[in-house]
Amino acid sequence: MSASTKIPRALTASGIRLPPLPTIRDLVKLYQLRAIKQLSQNFLMDERLTDKIVRAAGNIRDHYVLEVGPGPGGITRSIIRQNPRHLVVVEKDRRFMPTMEMLAEVTQPFMRMDIVQGDILEHRIEDAFPDCPQHDWMDKNRAPVHLIGNLPFAISTRLLINWLRDMSLRTGAWSYGRASLTLTFQKEVAERIVAPILSEQRCRLSVMNQIWSTPDLRFMISGRAFVPKPEVDVGVVTIVSLQTPLTQVHFDTVEKVIRHIFSMRQKYCRRGVSNLYPPKVREELTELTFKKAEVDPLARSFQLSVAECLRIVEAYNDLVQQHPEIASYDYRAPKVKGTALDSDGQDSETER
Repeated sequence: MSASTKIPRALTASGIRLPPLPTIRDLVKLYQLRAIKQLSQNFLMDERLTDKIVRAAGNIRDHYVLEVGPGPGGITRSIIRQNPRHLVVVEKDRRFMPTMEMLAEVTQPFMRMDIVQGDILEHRIEDAFPDCPQHDWMDKNRAPVHLIGNLPFAISTRLLINWLRDMSLRTGAWSYGRASLTLTFQKEVAERIVAPILSEQRCRLSVMNQIWSTPDLRFMISGRAFVPKPEVDVGVVTIVSLQTPLTQVHFDTVEKVIRHIFSMRQKYCRRGVSNLYPPKVREELTELTFKKAEVDPLARSFQLSVAECLRIVEAYNDLVQQHPEIASYDYRAPKVKGTALDSDGQDSETER
Protein backbone atom coordinates (compact mmCIF):
# COMPACT_ATOMS: atom_id res chain seq x y z
CA MET A 1 0.00 0.00 0.00
CA SER A 2 1.30 3.43 -0.87
CA ALA A 3 2.09 6.03 1.75
CA SER A 4 -0.84 8.11 0.54
CA THR A 5 -3.31 5.55 1.89
CA LYS A 6 -1.88 6.06 5.40
CA ILE A 7 -3.08 9.63 5.61
CA PRO A 8 -5.62 9.83 8.46
CA ARG A 9 -9.11 10.37 7.20
CA ALA A 10 -11.08 13.40 8.36
CA LEU A 11 -14.60 13.82 9.65
CA THR A 12 -16.73 16.23 7.64
CA ALA A 13 -20.28 17.45 7.98
CA SER A 14 -21.42 14.76 5.52
CA GLY A 15 -19.31 11.95 6.95
CA ILE A 16 -15.73 10.71 6.58
CA ARG A 17 -13.22 11.79 3.96
CA LEU A 18 -11.19 8.76 2.93
CA PRO A 19 -7.52 9.22 2.09
CA PRO A 20 -6.51 9.01 -1.58
CA LEU A 21 -7.21 5.51 -2.87
CA PRO A 22 -7.17 3.86 -6.29
CA THR A 23 -10.52 4.26 -8.02
CA ILE A 24 -12.81 1.24 -8.33
CA ARG A 25 -12.11 1.18 -12.07
CA ASP A 26 -8.37 1.18 -11.39
CA LEU A 27 -8.73 -1.69 -8.91
CA VAL A 28 -10.78 -3.71 -11.37
CA LYS A 29 -8.01 -3.27 -13.95
CA LEU A 30 -5.17 -3.78 -11.45
CA TYR A 31 -6.51 -7.08 -10.11
CA GLN A 32 -8.15 -8.09 -13.41
CA LEU A 33 -11.51 -8.42 -11.65
CA ARG A 34 -13.76 -9.58 -14.43
CA ALA A 35 -17.37 -10.13 -13.41
CA ILE A 36 -18.33 -13.81 -13.35
CA LYS A 37 -21.64 -14.44 -15.08
CA GLN A 38 -22.34 -17.60 -13.08
CA LEU A 39 -22.23 -15.53 -9.88
CA SER A 40 -24.54 -12.84 -11.33
CA GLN A 41 -21.84 -10.23 -10.75
CA ASN A 42 -22.35 -6.65 -11.95
CA PHE A 43 -20.10 -3.88 -10.64
CA LEU A 44 -21.44 -0.42 -9.81
CA MET A 45 -18.63 2.11 -10.11
CA ASP A 46 -20.42 5.45 -10.08
CA GLU A 47 -19.75 7.04 -6.69
CA ARG A 48 -22.83 9.23 -6.94
CA LEU A 49 -25.03 6.14 -7.28
CA THR A 50 -23.34 4.16 -4.51
CA ASP A 51 -23.72 7.19 -2.22
CA LYS A 52 -27.39 7.41 -3.18
CA ILE A 53 -27.95 3.73 -2.30
CA VAL A 54 -26.37 4.21 1.12
CA ARG A 55 -28.37 7.38 1.77
CA ALA A 56 -31.53 5.39 1.07
CA ALA A 57 -30.71 3.34 4.19
CA GLY A 58 -31.12 6.46 6.32
CA ASN A 59 -28.78 7.46 9.11
CA ILE A 60 -26.09 4.83 9.63
CA ARG A 61 -23.62 6.98 11.57
CA ASP A 62 -22.42 5.02 14.60
CA HIS A 63 -24.64 2.11 13.54
CA TYR A 64 -23.95 -1.52 12.60
CA VAL A 65 -23.89 -2.40 8.90
CA LEU A 66 -23.56 -5.69 7.06
CA GLU A 67 -22.84 -5.41 3.35
CA VAL A 68 -23.71 -8.33 1.09
CA GLY A 69 -21.36 -9.02 -1.80
CA PRO A 70 -19.19 -5.88 -1.75
CA GLY A 71 -17.24 -6.93 -4.84
CA PRO A 72 -14.58 -4.31 -5.62
CA GLY A 73 -15.92 -2.03 -2.89
CA GLY A 74 -17.92 0.80 -4.45
CA ILE A 75 -20.81 0.68 -1.99
CA THR A 76 -18.35 -0.22 0.78
CA ARG A 77 -16.60 3.13 0.39
CA SER A 78 -19.92 4.96 0.48
CA ILE A 79 -20.84 3.12 3.68
CA ILE A 80 -17.50 3.95 5.30
CA ARG A 81 -17.89 7.63 4.49
CA GLN A 82 -21.06 7.66 6.60
CA ASN A 83 -19.05 6.55 9.65
CA PRO A 84 -20.78 3.40 10.97
CA ARG A 85 -19.56 1.96 14.25
CA HIS A 86 -19.01 -1.54 12.85
CA LEU A 87 -19.04 -2.74 9.24
CA VAL A 88 -19.08 -6.41 8.24
CA VAL A 89 -18.66 -7.34 4.57
CA VAL A 90 -19.54 -10.84 3.38
CA GLU A 91 -18.00 -11.77 0.04
CA LYS A 92 -17.94 -15.23 -1.51
CA ASP A 93 -15.40 -14.44 -4.24
CA ARG A 94 -11.85 -14.50 -2.85
CA ARG A 95 -10.60 -12.30 -5.71
CA PHE A 96 -12.02 -9.27 -3.89
CA MET A 97 -10.17 -9.90 -0.63
CA PRO A 98 -7.21 -7.58 -1.45
CA THR A 99 -9.49 -4.60 -2.12
CA MET A 100 -11.45 -5.28 1.09
CA GLU A 101 -8.24 -5.65 3.11
CA MET A 102 -7.02 -2.31 1.78
CA LEU A 103 -10.21 -0.61 2.99
CA ALA A 104 -10.05 -2.38 6.35
CA GLU A 105 -6.48 -1.17 6.88
CA VAL A 106 -7.38 2.42 6.04
CA THR A 107 -10.36 2.44 8.41
CA GLN A 108 -8.74 0.52 11.27
CA PRO A 109 -7.93 3.58 13.45
CA PHE A 110 -11.47 4.90 13.25
CA MET A 111 -13.97 2.05 12.97
CA ARG A 112 -14.20 -1.71 13.07
CA MET A 113 -14.41 -3.46 9.72
CA ASP A 114 -14.62 -7.25 9.51
CA ILE A 115 -14.17 -9.19 6.29
CA VAL A 116 -15.94 -12.53 5.93
CA GLN A 117 -14.96 -14.66 2.96
CA GLY A 118 -17.99 -16.88 2.64
CA ASP A 119 -21.52 -17.46 1.41
CA ILE A 120 -24.14 -15.01 2.71
CA LEU A 121 -26.71 -17.82 2.55
CA GLU A 122 -24.77 -19.58 5.30
CA HIS A 123 -23.61 -16.59 7.35
CA ARG A 124 -24.97 -16.22 10.90
CA ILE A 125 -25.81 -12.53 11.10
CA GLU A 126 -26.86 -12.87 14.74
CA ASP A 127 -23.16 -13.31 15.53
CA ALA A 128 -21.96 -10.40 13.36
CA PHE A 129 -22.21 -7.59 15.92
CA PRO A 130 -21.28 -8.81 19.42
CA ASP A 131 -21.26 -5.25 20.79
CA CYS A 132 -24.72 -4.32 19.47
CA PRO A 133 -27.31 -4.19 22.28
CA GLN A 134 -30.74 -5.70 21.71
CA HIS A 135 -33.51 -3.18 21.10
CA ASP A 136 -37.14 -3.54 22.13
CA TRP A 137 -39.08 -4.64 19.05
CA MET A 138 -41.92 -2.26 19.88
CA ASP A 139 -39.65 0.74 20.37
CA LYS A 140 -40.42 3.45 17.81
CA ASN A 141 -36.67 3.70 17.20
CA ARG A 142 -35.53 0.75 15.13
CA ALA A 143 -32.42 -1.27 15.93
CA PRO A 144 -29.26 0.41 14.53
CA VAL A 145 -28.63 -2.56 12.24
CA HIS A 146 -28.68 -2.30 8.44
CA LEU A 147 -28.22 -4.87 5.68
CA ILE A 148 -27.08 -3.19 2.48
CA GLY A 149 -26.05 -4.73 -0.80
CA ASN A 150 -25.98 -4.93 -4.56
CA LEU A 151 -27.39 -8.45 -4.58
CA PRO A 152 -26.44 -11.11 -7.13
CA PHE A 153 -29.62 -11.54 -9.19
CA ALA A 154 -29.40 -15.33 -9.05
CA ILE A 155 -29.96 -15.49 -5.29
CA SER A 156 -31.81 -12.26 -4.54
CA THR A 157 -35.31 -13.75 -4.17
CA ARG A 158 -34.06 -16.70 -2.13
CA LEU A 159 -32.11 -14.36 0.16
CA LEU A 160 -35.11 -12.10 0.65
CA ILE A 161 -37.42 -14.98 1.57
CA ASN A 162 -34.80 -16.24 4.04
CA TRP A 163 -34.56 -12.78 5.61
CA LEU A 164 -38.34 -12.42 5.81
CA ARG A 165 -38.38 -15.69 7.71
CA ASP A 166 -35.72 -14.36 10.10
CA MET A 167 -37.75 -11.18 10.45
CA SER A 168 -40.88 -13.15 11.36
CA LEU A 169 -39.00 -15.27 13.91
CA ARG A 170 -36.87 -12.35 15.15
CA THR A 171 -33.68 -14.25 14.45
CA GLY A 172 -30.57 -13.42 12.41
CA ALA A 173 -30.28 -9.66 11.87
CA TRP A 174 -33.62 -9.22 13.63
CA SER A 175 -32.34 -10.74 16.87
CA TYR A 176 -31.06 -7.21 17.58
CA GLY A 177 -34.50 -5.66 16.99
CA ARG A 178 -36.16 -4.20 13.90
CA ALA A 179 -33.25 -4.13 11.47
CA SER A 180 -33.65 -2.70 7.96
CA LEU A 181 -32.75 -3.78 4.43
CA THR A 182 -31.51 -1.62 1.55
CA LEU A 183 -30.98 -3.83 -1.47
CA THR A 184 -30.80 -3.87 -5.25
CA PHE A 185 -33.00 -6.15 -7.36
CA GLN A 186 -33.76 -6.61 -11.01
CA LYS A 187 -36.37 -4.03 -11.98
CA GLU A 188 -39.12 -6.61 -12.32
CA VAL A 189 -38.38 -8.18 -8.93
CA ALA A 190 -38.25 -4.77 -7.25
CA GLU A 191 -41.65 -3.93 -8.72
CA ARG A 192 -43.06 -7.25 -7.54
CA ILE A 193 -41.94 -6.65 -3.97
CA VAL A 194 -44.02 -3.47 -3.68
CA ALA A 195 -46.87 -4.43 -6.07
CA PRO A 196 -50.35 -3.54 -4.74
CA ILE A 197 -53.56 -5.49 -5.26
CA LEU A 198 -54.65 -5.77 -8.93
CA SER A 199 -51.15 -4.94 -10.18
CA GLU A 200 -49.78 -7.02 -13.04
CA GLN A 201 -46.70 -7.60 -10.89
CA ARG A 202 -48.67 -8.82 -7.84
CA CYS A 203 -47.25 -12.18 -6.70
CA ARG A 204 -46.17 -14.26 -3.73
CA LEU A 205 -43.21 -11.94 -3.09
CA SER A 206 -45.53 -8.92 -2.85
CA VAL A 207 -47.79 -10.44 -0.21
CA MET A 208 -44.99 -12.04 1.81
CA ASN A 209 -43.15 -8.73 2.09
CA GLN A 210 -46.27 -6.77 2.95
CA ILE A 211 -47.23 -9.15 5.78
CA TRP A 212 -44.06 -8.51 7.78
CA SER A 213 -42.65 -5.25 6.47
CA THR A 214 -43.09 -1.93 4.72
CA PRO A 215 -41.23 -2.23 1.39
CA ASP A 216 -40.46 0.91 -0.58
CA LEU A 217 -39.08 1.11 -4.12
CA ARG A 218 -36.81 4.14 -3.74
CA PHE A 219 -35.40 4.62 -7.23
CA MET A 220 -34.27 2.89 -10.40
CA ILE A 221 -30.74 2.63 -11.75
CA SER A 222 -30.16 2.20 -15.47
CA GLY A 223 -28.43 -1.02 -16.41
CA ARG A 224 -25.89 1.14 -18.25
CA ALA A 225 -24.43 2.15 -14.87
CA PHE A 226 -23.19 -1.40 -14.22
CA VAL A 227 -20.21 -3.30 -15.56
CA PRO A 228 -20.94 -5.52 -17.34
CA LYS A 229 -24.31 -4.03 -18.31
CA PRO A 230 -27.17 -6.32 -17.25
CA GLU A 231 -30.08 -6.86 -19.61
CA VAL A 232 -32.44 -5.07 -17.21
CA ASP A 233 -32.50 -1.96 -15.06
CA VAL A 234 -32.11 -2.24 -11.30
CA GLY A 235 -34.38 -1.09 -8.49
CA VAL A 236 -33.24 -0.05 -5.01
CA VAL A 237 -35.69 -1.20 -2.35
CA THR A 238 -35.77 -0.48 1.37
CA ILE A 239 -37.59 -2.93 3.63
CA VAL A 240 -38.42 -2.05 7.23
CA SER A 241 -40.03 -4.62 9.52
CA LEU A 242 -43.44 -3.82 10.97
CA GLN A 243 -43.77 -3.40 14.71
CA THR A 244 -46.83 -5.64 14.60
CA PRO A 245 -46.89 -8.22 11.76
CA LEU A 246 -50.21 -8.88 10.08
CA THR A 247 -50.34 -12.51 11.22
CA GLN A 248 -49.14 -14.71 14.06
CA VAL A 249 -49.24 -17.91 11.97
CA HIS A 250 -45.79 -19.47 11.56
CA PHE A 251 -43.84 -18.21 8.56
CA ASP A 252 -43.46 -21.67 6.99
CA THR A 253 -47.22 -22.21 6.93
CA VAL A 254 -47.84 -18.72 5.54
CA GLU A 255 -45.21 -19.17 2.82
CA LYS A 256 -46.65 -22.57 1.83
CA VAL A 257 -50.21 -21.28 1.47
CA ILE A 258 -49.26 -18.03 -0.30
CA ARG A 259 -47.09 -20.02 -2.73
CA HIS A 260 -50.08 -22.23 -3.56
CA ILE A 261 -52.42 -19.25 -3.94
CA PHE A 262 -50.12 -17.70 -6.55
CA SER A 263 -49.02 -20.95 -8.23
CA MET A 264 -51.62 -20.59 -10.99
CA ARG A 265 -51.92 -16.85 -11.36
CA GLN A 266 -54.37 -16.73 -14.27
CA LYS A 267 -56.69 -19.38 -12.85
CA TYR A 268 -59.19 -19.09 -10.05
CA CYS A 269 -57.37 -19.02 -6.70
CA ARG A 270 -59.42 -22.08 -5.72
CA ARG A 271 -57.28 -24.15 -8.09
CA GLY A 272 -53.99 -23.39 -6.39
CA VAL A 273 -55.43 -23.69 -2.86
CA SER A 274 -56.98 -27.07 -3.67
CA ASN A 275 -53.49 -28.52 -4.15
CA LEU A 276 -52.86 -28.04 -0.44
CA TYR A 277 -55.10 -31.04 0.20
CA PRO A 278 -54.88 -34.76 -0.67
CA PRO A 279 -57.23 -35.95 -3.44
CA LYS A 280 -59.56 -37.87 -1.12
CA VAL A 281 -60.50 -34.76 0.86
CA ARG A 282 -59.56 -32.07 -1.66
CA GLU A 283 -63.01 -30.92 -2.73
CA GLU A 284 -64.46 -30.92 0.76
CA LEU A 285 -61.57 -29.11 2.46
CA THR A 286 -61.10 -26.59 -0.35
CA GLU A 287 -64.75 -25.58 -0.11
CA LEU A 288 -64.48 -25.39 3.67
CA THR A 289 -61.31 -23.25 3.42
CA PHE A 290 -62.98 -20.57 1.34
CA LYS A 291 -66.12 -20.68 3.45
CA LYS A 292 -64.14 -20.17 6.66
CA ALA A 293 -62.00 -17.46 5.02
CA GLU A 294 -64.99 -15.67 3.48
CA VAL A 295 -63.07 -15.29 0.22
CA ASP A 296 -64.46 -15.71 -3.30
CA PRO A 297 -62.97 -18.97 -4.65
CA LEU A 298 -63.40 -17.65 -8.22
CA ALA A 299 -61.12 -14.66 -7.68
CA ARG A 300 -57.66 -14.65 -9.27
CA SER A 301 -54.69 -14.51 -6.92
CA PHE A 302 -53.63 -10.97 -7.92
CA GLN A 303 -57.15 -9.77 -7.04
CA LEU A 304 -56.74 -10.82 -3.39
CA SER A 305 -55.78 -8.34 -0.69
CA VAL A 306 -53.20 -9.23 1.94
CA ALA A 307 -56.05 -9.60 4.45
CA GLU A 308 -57.89 -12.06 2.18
CA CYS A 309 -54.72 -14.09 1.62
CA LEU A 310 -54.18 -14.26 5.36
CA ARG A 311 -57.75 -15.41 5.99
CA ILE A 312 -57.07 -18.32 3.63
CA VAL A 313 -53.82 -19.01 5.54
CA GLU A 314 -55.65 -18.99 8.87
CA ALA A 315 -58.41 -21.24 7.55
CA TYR A 316 -55.82 -23.74 6.32
CA ASN A 317 -53.93 -23.52 9.61
CA ASP A 318 -57.14 -24.27 11.54
CA LEU A 319 -57.81 -27.30 9.34
CA VAL A 320 -54.27 -28.55 9.91
CA GLN A 321 -54.90 -28.42 13.66
CA GLN A 322 -57.96 -30.60 13.14
CA HIS A 323 -56.35 -32.90 10.56
CA PRO A 324 -52.57 -32.98 11.25
CA GLU A 325 -51.96 -35.53 8.51
CA ILE A 326 -52.61 -32.97 5.75
CA ALA A 327 -49.72 -30.74 6.88
CA SER A 328 -47.13 -32.97 5.19
CA TYR A 329 -49.04 -33.40 1.93
CA ASP A 330 -47.20 -32.25 -1.21
CA TYR A 331 -49.15 -32.64 -4.45
CA ARG A 332 -45.92 -32.58 -6.48
CA ALA A 333 -44.35 -35.48 -4.58
CA PRO A 334 -44.48 -39.00 -6.06
CA LYS A 335 -47.71 -40.74 -5.05
CA VAL A 336 -47.32 -43.69 -2.69
CA LYS A 337 -50.16 -46.15 -3.08
CA GLY A 338 -51.77 -47.52 0.02
CA THR A 339 -51.19 -44.45 2.20
CA ALA A 340 -53.97 -42.58 3.93
CA LEU A 341 -53.43 -39.64 1.57
CA ASP A 342 -53.42 -41.68 -1.62
CA SER A 343 -56.27 -41.92 -4.11
CA ASP A 344 -56.89 -43.74 -7.35
CA GLY A 345 -56.75 -40.51 -9.36
CA GLN A 346 -53.63 -38.61 -10.22
CA ASP A 347 -53.35 -34.83 -10.07
CA SER A 348 -51.86 -33.96 -13.46
CA GLU A 349 -51.95 -30.16 -13.08
CA THR A 350 -48.47 -28.65 -12.88
CA GLU A 351 -47.51 -25.50 -11.02
CA ARG A 352 -46.88 -22.45 -13.17
